[in-house]
Amino acid sequence: MPGGVGRVSDKVMRDATREDRAIAPVRNANEIFFNLDSRRVYFDSRQGLLYFVDEPRNLVCATLSSILGDAVASALIEQLHLDTHRFFNGARRARLAAGQADAVLVALRIAGVRVTIR
Repeated sequence: MPGGVGRVSDKVMRDATREDRAIAPVRNANEIFFNLDSRRVYFDSRQGLLYFVDEPRNLVCATLSSILGDAVASALIEQLHLDTHRFFNGARRARLAAGQADAVLVALRIAGVRVTIR
C-alpha cells in the first residue's frame, strides 16, 4: 500500500495497551526480577537503571554491547542476587546515562524486547 501499511486494527491496539502487561509498582530489585524474562526489561528512569534477565551472549546483553561497545557494556552490567549470601542469581542491572538510555531502549524495542519504563 503506497504511503504506509494502513490502519492498525482495534484488536491490535487493545492487546498492545492491556494493563496486565504492565509491571506493577515495585519496592526493590527482587520484585522487579519476578516480572522479567529474556524478552522483557524494566528501566527505572529516575536512577537510570536497566533491569533484565539475560546471559552475556543473548539478546539484551548483545544489544547493549552493540550500542555501547563491549568494554563499556560489560563494565556497566552488574549481577544482582536474590539472597544476602549471593547464592541465587536474580536479574542483571546496567546503569545508563541519559544519552545511552535513549539509544539502548530504542534498539531493544526494535529487537523485539518489551520495555517497561518507570
